[in-house]
Amino acid sequence: MKKIKNLMQKPLVGIIALALTVSSCSGFLDEEPLNQKTDGTFWTSAADAQAAVNMIYYGGVPYLYGGRENGWQPTRLMYSGLLSGLFTDQKGDGNISGRVRDLNITFQSVGEVNELYREPYVCIGRCNVLIARIPGMVAKGIITETQKNEFLAQAYFFRAWSYYFLLKEFGCKDGEAKDGGNGGVPLILEPIETADPTVINKPRASITEVYTQIEKDLQEAIKALPNTTFYANKCRITKPAAQALLATVYLQWAGYPLQNTAKYAEAAAMAEAVISGGAGHDLEASDDNGAAQKSAFNKIKNSKSSKEIIYAIEYEQLLDRGNGYINACMTNAATSWKKADGKTNVFKTSVLANMYHAEDAVIKSYVDGDVRIMEKNFFFQTYTSAEGLTYDCDQYDNWFWFEDYAMVNTVGSSLNFPVFRLSEMHLIAAEAYLKQTSPDQAKAKAHLEIVKKRAFTVNGVLSNKYSLPATITIDDVLTERLHEFPLELKVWDDIRRNHLYPQLQSDMSLKWVDIASATIYNKSDGKSFSNNMHMLIWPFSDSALDRNPSLSQNPGY
Repeated sequence: MKKIKNLMQKPLVGIIALALTVSSCSGFLDEEPLNQKTDGTFWTSAADAQAAVNMIYYGGVPYLYGGRENGWQPTRLMYSGLLSGLFTDQKGDGNISGRVRDLNITFQSVGEVNELYREPYVCIGRCNVLIARIPGMVAKGIITETQKNEFLAQAYFFRAWSYYFLLKEFGCKDGEAKDGGNGGVPLILEPIETADPTVINKPRASITEVYTQIEKDLQEAIKALPNTTFYANKCRITKPAAQALLATVYLQWAGYPLQNTAKYAEAAAMAEAVISGGAGHDLEASDDNGAAQKSAFNKIKNSKSSKEIIYAIEYEQLLDRGNGYINACMTNAATSWKKADGKTNVFKTSVLANMYHAEDAVIKSYVDGDVRIMEKNFFFQTYTSAEGLTYDCDQYDNWFWFEDYAMVNTVGSSLNFPVFRLSEMHLIAAEAYLKQTSPDQAKAKAHLEIVKKRAFTVNGVLSNKYSLPATITIDDVLTERLHEFPLELKVWDDIRRNHLYPQLQSDMSLKWVDIASATIYNKSDGKSFSNNMHMLIWPFSDSALDRNPSLSQNPGY
């Protein structure tokens, strides 16, 4: 199967005609979905089915990774990290940046948040049509049974991911919504082929019902997806990717708001299934941490063949699909850096700001000897140009998103954005073993140790700065997650799932305390979540409520 980016070199046949013409719809799915050409010629070839599948790779949650209001604003998926206060928008003049800084989140004033709700349903609609249409193509001899299963598995994966995203961003306990009703989201499992508002405007389903559907979809996907690595499968979804998502789902399901602790054991088992599943995944090793940039974390960043990557959002600027994080990785001061002639700018771009700048507490909590905090792994403080001139960044900028060619030539980056890595499976297992009904300290520690030792090892030599307590705690696991994935947009899920927030101690360690009593970084007037626990999830925006009168608001809004 070709890479998606190669398929994108040709027009996707019939894409424009794939949307139903239901402009009079008033429901929240009024842009839905993939269906059929108006002349009835779509769904008549394997290429049609493949084109429809291609669309789900770039809509929904993958779109949110890069989608933003404009070039000066954070991407949609940065919002939660900014809300945590552990990261800040250097420019900070956008509506969402100001509101998360002030903890001024109201359903009337967060129009940007509507994209977090709307876009996953765009993908869900497309997946529903695929799931409905693809089986009939086998009976007509258009595709084989094997092709059908592969196409459906990808649709199940993206539908599950969309619903999971919606639940963790908008889901509350059943009975806590404003009308006392369910706390899930509207559950739509079939194509919407009518403008009838009584069909379109679905109320919120039970949060457990939605989680159960996610689980079912991923179990179906796992049956048919190939057991190989992401890059070996030419950037298509694999069995380990579906397992990784399911392990993540189980972990979040086990935590707040549902606290279904039985799911911890399932999270550990699913993470173990990825680790020992024989697909060929492996952790990268640091062969060097100098100018050659052969550390594990540079390999993860730069390689498009890394076996550590389980799933990533694919980017390629030559196909006009560049990674927009290049505009969000550096201090704005870099726009005025000059070459040796004193006149020519080093970088051509004028749109540049560190829109996800790590709080000092994050940076200071790394221990000496940890490769991840060393220069040009996740962060960098200086830049050396092709002329050999060195410039001071005046802060810790985000090396993990930086690409020299893109910056110098003012184009989108071709760096892929990791979604799941093998190291996360070890840390999911560690957290789950530690928090399950009968904790398994030995297994939890073994998984944590694998990840932490890698971070302190270069050329096979373990740093003498490495240490691990005899008995580990959730503080150790959550700190390791923050240090391992500082720029992969995961910390707010960790905080919400555990209701714990990191506080920097005098010895520069992190103590994770109840978020209701924690001092939150980078908030105006010392504001905290003590009286704002409802802000751990987003409100449905004013426009979402207008579009679907059956939708009940989240508590506290």
